[in-house]
Amino acid sequence: MHSKIVEIEELTKIHTGDAKRDHVKLRETGILGSLRWWYEAVIRGYGDTACDPTNTECNENDHCDACELFGCTGWSRKFRFEIEEVEKTKRLKFYPLRNIANVEWALLNKTLNIIADYGAIGGKIAEGNYGLIEIISSDIEKYKVNKKILREYLKNKGSSVDIPDIKNFFFINKPDYGKIKDLKEKCKFLKGKGPGKAKTYFCKTKDEKPYRYFAYAENPNEFQRIKEFLDEQNVKYLDGNAILELKEDDK
Repeated sequence: MHSKIVEIEELTKIHTGDAKRDHVKLRETGILGSLRWWYEAVIRGYGDTACDPTNTECNENDHCDACELFGCTGWSRKFRFEIEEVEKTKRLKFYPLRNIANVEWALLNKTLNIIADYGAIGGKIAEGNYGLIEIISSDIEKYKVNKKILREYLKNKGSSVDIPDIKNFFFINKPDYGKIKDLKEKCKFLKGKGPGKAKTYFCKTKDEKPYRYFAYAENPNEFQRIKEFLDEQNVKYLDGNAILELKEDDK
């Protein structure tokens, strides 16, 4: 089967560390891990289940839809992944190893577009100056998510966790940092809950200026508190529901 290529440009450096967390070159495993994290969030946003791959019970015969594409114990990933680098331009190459359904390409395309338009990819995305990309061209851009194909595909099986879920994200491009700098103090849960818990807000910079801010809540109450703060500060934002908006007959 022929490869599908997504060509991207680094707007800020993409980090993928080795065993010592040093960055020498882009590592496929680092990009795949980040891509899967976002894919899981998208899957959950559409009402499906996705496991935590670091602590999963998914297996060959019973697995979530994230594992269906990305693999788990006894069920290998459906594609081989390679990265070709030409200075700041990177070619992400997906080589199908067995049949990848159109809906899976559509979900992957949706995931990559969310990353490019609102998020970041790779390691150290919690740090300001890493992971912003722009999609230059894409062989999977033609695949679109719609309600009909989702109903037929999503099976809600396999082990699952609830977060992150795109529905509980909000995204701000070109933020006025003065209006949002106090958010993490007003909503302290964004800093992480307890020792070893990662923060759930991300402030990205480009050319040393605020460029993108995104965060997610773990439950509706937390999300409502974030929205109330942003509304009080008159901050324009998109939430995950707006990004996931579907039409019945999109093709």
